[in-house]
Amino acid sequence: MMGDTEQQIVPETPDTNTPEAKISLEKQDIIESAVIFADYLTSRFPQVDNIPVPTIDADKEGVKDRAQELPEDTQIMPMLNYYLAGSLAIMLLAQAEQFTEVTGSDEPGVKEGETRPISEGTRLILASFARPVGDLDYVATEYYRARMRRVQEFYKKIEIKEYRQMRENYLWKGGGPTFEEFPEEALICLVRGEEQTRIMIDPVEAYGPNLVAKVVVDEKEYYIARPDAIFTYKVLHLLQGYEHKPEKFNADFSKLFSAIKEMYSEDDLLKITLQILSDYEAAMKATHMRLNTVYNSDEPYEHRVPAFIKRTLDNQSITPEIREFIQRVQNTFLAEEENQ
Repeated sequence: MMGDTEQQIVPETPDTNTPEAKISLEKQDIIESAVIFADYLTSRFPQVDNIPVPTIDADKEGVKDRAQELPEDTQIMPMLNYYLAGSLAIMLLAQAEQFTEVTGSDEPGVKEGETRPISEGTRLILASFARPVGDLDYVATEYYRARMRRVQEFYKKIEIKEYRQMRENYLWKGGGPTFEEFPEEALICLVRGEEQTRIMIDPVEAYGPNLVAKVVVDEKEYYIARPDAIFTYKVLHLLQGYEHKPEKFNADFSKLFSAIKEMYSEDDLLKITLQILSDYEAAMKATHMRLNTVYNSDEPYEHRVPAFIKRTLDNQSITPEIREFIQRVQNTFLAEEENQ
């Protein structure tokens, strides 16, 4: 889930054991800009909707649904539209003193769970990931995707001007809002091509349940990928393409692992990694089977994750820390696969 354009700045690894550890002024400027950008973005495209939830009454005949009446006692419940991922999520996390786990389900109500502190040293490590954002990574909930599908149903059924106005209220893949809609200080954190007029939007896939966290930065709430999920998707990306950027993966894994271990135990991180890798494998298999149906093929499915793991462990460039964690993943993942 961290698919931003990563260029110009190579993250350094701060020594958080020394009080002198600092983040460069350039990175500080990027983070401050990212907070301003996130503020304007989520004001323009709210992360949460407040929707009426029908009151359900029980009577002698059972349950009576008063959905059509919308009475005065109808509850207004929050509904999560999307949450931020990638570098923007990490930069917001670096500015928060704590985060609250959130149930990112598609049922009414944004249900909050455990709140975990973020130490100053951890925030410093996270801040070292600050980099200009090429694409805005976000994860849409099924509720948000359903609303977008509903908008698309109006294509050619209403005036094109009205249709475009409806689309402007959503974050579609490709060109999003124009740069002109944001103040200059919000654009420092963005990579912008010479002729580029719109911010590039990249809806990313979440495998399995939505793992969401709420953070408060400058008294405003933001919904981002949960820290343990950020780590797990880094592991998935490492397994998918370690050989292309070994030095970068070595540095990023070391920093991110040390930061996230301050919030979750290693066993917890192993558990969530196994869950997401298993959900990823299931999604890839489902896609393969659908394609077999479309093309009338009986080509067998080749499991992705075990092959990724073997290829990564065979690479002599991986650090002992990465090797140890991936071997733990391998041992548990293969054992679970055999039991299924």
